[in-house]
Amino acid sequence: MAASTVEMPAPASTCLAGGGVPIGTDDDAQSLVNSHRPGTTYIIKAGTHLRNFSVEPKSGDTFCGEPGAVLDGGRSLRAAFSGAAGQVTLDSITVRDYESGRQGGAIQPEPRAEGWVLRNVSAIHNSWAGVLASDGMRILGGHYNDNDQMGIGGNATTGIVLDGLDDDPATLDGPEMARNRTLRASCDFEGGGMKWDVGQVTIRNAYVHDNDCRGLWADINAHSALIEHNLVENNRAEGIYYEISQDAVIRHNRVYRNGFGALGWHWGGGITVASSFNVEVYGNRLSGNYNGITGIQQDRPDSTPPAHLLTGFDVHDNVICATDDGGHPTGVAADNGADLAARDIRFADNTIASASCE
Repeated sequence: MAASTVEMPAPASTCLAGGGVPIGTDDDAQSLVNSHRPGTTYIIKAGTHLRNFSVEPKSGDTFCGEPGAVLDGGRSLRAAFSGAAGQVTLDSITVRDYESGRQGGAIQPEPRAEGWVLRNVSAIHNSWAGVLASDGMRILGGHYNDNDQMGIGGNATTGIVLDGLDDDPATLDGPEMARNRTLRASCDFEGGGMKWDVGQVTIRNAYVHDNDCRGLWADINAHSALIEHNLVENNRAEGIYYEISQDAVIRHNRVYRNGFGALGWHWGGGITVASSFNVEVYGNRLSGNYNGITGIQQDRPDSTPPAHLLTGFDVHDNVICATDDGGHPTGVAADNGADLAARDIRFADNTIASASCE
């Protein structure tokens, strides 16, 4: 089946009307920030700011983009925004072609820089990730596309929220994470729409599609995740992948045509839970994926405590429709001899169909 056509909204900035300190295309942005007090609003003027915008904001600063404001690192600057300040807001800005380095982001506050808000931001064509999130970051709408490795990353940060621009779960107005490649490392390392570890994340109303690696990927002691009301389709590896982590709810997502670059077995699920515990998966609609909803148990000496066992895995009330060529599994498997029949694993009240059902 052909890929879905989804129109992502492009709202205007919410903060231009209040005015602020202008930053022109020829200005040294950091010098302007240095000369003003914390909590200043800056208006990033329309046009391309080429190789002159790399800022460490002060606490409470707001950066508001005029229509057509583009920050271009020219593949030489490491980040457009970084530093330890908290409560920073970025609104309606495009950030592109920053050379952030291995596991870096074009927008990269320090992990404990709390309370950043990214509203309607586009971080595209950067050398690793568009954004590396910090504690309590809220990413509302926007586009995190066409980066060399992934759209959004979260390394040992918590309280991250990806959501839409309104409170309606039927509106697909959350972040778009699309066409991120694996140009700097293999998919086994990291890549795709979003990858995070250790912390707590909520992902809602996102459109995650056509990435070279996984769509949404939790890894290494992620916990208390809520993944709901997303459209996840056409990702080369798993659509939603919850790995060596715990305590998640994955519900009411549409998950289509993922996993065809996988290695077989129970890999390549629309939703795959690997060596993780206390994960509930319900109310999702899957169609055309390499596999359906799968659970995997392996020995994971690369992980940190606690022991990562596939247990407390509750899969219920999903609609799971086969790929067009059929024959791929929904269920659980182990490659280390574990007796999964003795585990707390339940598949109940799911609807299984032999044809696609998007």
